[in-house]
Amino acid sequence: MKKTIIFLFAAIMACSLAFVSCGQSGGSSDASTTVNKKDSPSDVMGKALKQLKDKDYKGVIQYMPNAKEASEEEITQMAALIEMVYEANGGLKDYEILGEEISEDGQSAKVTVKYIFGNGEEKEDSDKLILSESGWVIKE
Repeated sequence: MKKTIIFLFAAIMACSLAFVSCGQSGGSSDASTTVNKKDSPSDVMGKALKQLKDKDYKGVIQYMPNAKEASEEEITQMAALIEMVYEANGGLKDYEILGEEISEDGQSAKVTVKYIFGNGEEKEDSDKLILSESGWVIKE
């Protein structure tokens, strides 16, 4: 499980870097309707995790930095990678948001989550979010 989690985070990092380096106009139109400036970091994390639980892997990408600049091809590739990683653990069966810490400057946050995978394994982890022009996004 530890190797899978390490692979998961490495894969998400690689894909996020691809968004930054290869971003193009023409990203998903759904991003502006579901990412909301009024949402707290926990709200955003909960929405992204619901997308993962529902196996809407393209939907998860809207909560990542530079998602609006990503091409449809990049979104499809990233979604396939996320699907591969999560399905290796039997998918995300459930999750519980345990806490939220916003930095003093209000520009970053950490949300602690308990992940329950389809294969029965559980993991508690903290995910970092940053405040963007459109609201909170999950940092790579």
